[in-house]
Amino acid sequence: MDMLKRNSKIRTVIHTSPSKTNSNLTGSQRLREGCFIVGILIAVLMAVALFTFSPADPSWSQTAWGGEVQNAGGLFGAWIADTLLFTFGVLAYALPAALILLTWTTFRKRMPDESIDLMLWGTRLLGGALLIVTSCGLADINFDDIWYFSSGGVIGDVITSLAIPTLNSLGTTLALLFLWGASFTLFTGVSCYQSLSLLAKQPRCLC
Repeated sequence: MDMLKRNSKIRTVIHTSPSKTNSNLTGSQRLREGCFIVGILIAVLMAVALFTFSPADPSWSQTAWGGEVQNAGGLFGAWIADTLLFTFGVLAYALPAALILLTWTTFRKRMPDESIDLMLWGTRLLGGALLIVTSCGLADINFDDIWYFSSGGVIGDVITSLAIPTLNSLGTTLALLFLWGASFTLFTGVSCYQSLSLLAKQPRCLC
């Protein structure tokens, strides 16, 4: 009898034990994680190239050159840094962090039943593009040039050359600020009105 009771207990434990979960990644999950790692790698290499940029290194905007390449990314890093600074100006230094955020948002793990909202991604892309354009324009007006590059890059130069003759410097700055706020809302989904309301209530809370 004792043996039968023990055997029944053992069978009960075996049948009621939790099933092992499959830890292997599916094909889409493998592709997503691979793209995430590649995106992080590109952002890190971009940051290294930008923060070790030297005006004396060879690039498409630098013809005369002699000596060793100072950029930690080598010749390729020197060209990448020069191109980014020429295009975006000082905003180029924020691009690695923006790329990491974009990579995480795009390739983060989703629930199996979570669908992709095309309208949401469309507004994000539009907001991101406007955010870059307005930021370059504001940098071109308000910041000093960096090395032989415009502070807003070629994008900021184009925006200000078109807007300042019509709106003047102050009008262009105000227009770009309001457009920046609208593009920030489109890109992040954070309401500027709610943010301003919270900031307005903050002094009362401190009192």
